[in-house]
Amino acid sequence: MNKQILIDATNVVLSIPGGGSFCTEAYIEAFLALFPGRVDVLHPEEAHIKDSRYTTIDVPQRNWTQRVIGFFKGQFHRSGQYLVDYLRAHCDEYQMVMISTGLYAGGIVDTIRAMGIQVVVLHHNYEPEFRMASKSILTLKGQTDFIVRYWERKGYLGADINLFLTKQDKAKFEQEYGVHPRNFVTGIFETKAGKQKIANIQTSKSAAITCALGDIQNQAPLLRFAEVYLPIFHDLLPDWSVRIMGRNPSPAIQNMANQHDSITLIPNPTDIRSLAAESAIYLCPMDIGGGLKLRLMDGLRTGRPVLVHERAARGYDALIGEPFFYIYNNPKSFEKGLKQLVHYTQSPDYSRSAIQDKYYELFSLEAGIKRLQSVLCE
Repeated sequence: MNKQILIDATNVVLSIPGGGSFCTEAYIEAFLALFPGRVDVLHPEEAHIKDSRYTTIDVPQRNWTQRVIGFFKGQFHRSGQYLVDYLRAHCDEYQMVMISTGLYAGGIVDTIRAMGIQVVVLHHNYEPEFRMASKSILTLKGQTDFIVRYWERKGYLGADINLFLTKQDKAKFEQEYGVHPRNFVTGIFETKAGKQKIANIQTSKSAAITCALGDIQNQAPLLRFAEVYLPIFHDLLPDWSVRIMGRNPSPAIQNMANQHDSITLIPNPTDIRSLAAESAIYLCPMDIGGGLKLRLMDGLRTGRPVLVHERAARGYDALIGEPFFYIYNNPKSFEKGLKQLVHYTQSPDYSRSAIQDKYYELFSLEAGIKRLQSVLCE
């Protein structure tokens, strides 16, 4: 009889939208397709997540003492000791465990493998880049990444299989930590099968930016965009606006929006995808951090051309050269890209359906399942 697959999804609450939750949910869906009836999932207890397709294991929050002890053991997340204790009681039932991020795997990977259980680590990003940009406490508010690098290295080198969202992250790990014999880029993909229908929406003269507006790592790029690139946008398209939408805008973002008539701030939208679809083009000015910028998918899945900073284009390499996908890295290339995309939307070659078809060819759930299958079901 085949043993179970255990997925640790306690790093996010799937009911709260965000890049981490979207990615984790997509991989759960792929595992369910590949191993039907064999998947168990650890969730945060307070999330109250139940799914008839798999067994849910609720993980309680740690108390203060447990957190302090966990910190010195390299167990920076609630699932660390809980997962080890659970597997010790059920080790004969499981064949494989998937853990998100090498940082969380670092303190427990050797113990789990010693039980004869295969460990797959899903790296959402190169964690020091994310932690430094977000000024995490683990980097002493962005001063040093020593702790993060130490435990991520252990998780990465100790894993049986490492999965990456981008080839850039894979290369960074191999450069910093050494080459692991089983590294694979499986990327990101949709959480549901089939295509999202393209609604017959009247397109406005606007560009959309979507992100979590209260996160530190998003604030600096947005402020830099307003200072450096917004004047170019306004000069080229004086009757257009930039619509910035997302969760919990910080005071700095609110102040920025109030200072520019060409910016429309939409806080906490109930349907961010539909709102993004109303804009003629999609902008992604994120120029720090690592990993893959999942919000680009908001534009592509609804057939919108994308203008993206080169740092945020990671993971979308297959779209380079497409007329609807333009990468910039300075004011001159931003101006050129903006002109080209606007011209493209006005040309007979522009087709929202064609953009969407290409997107789903690369990022559909079905495509993700095939990529994961090639790695896990050899």
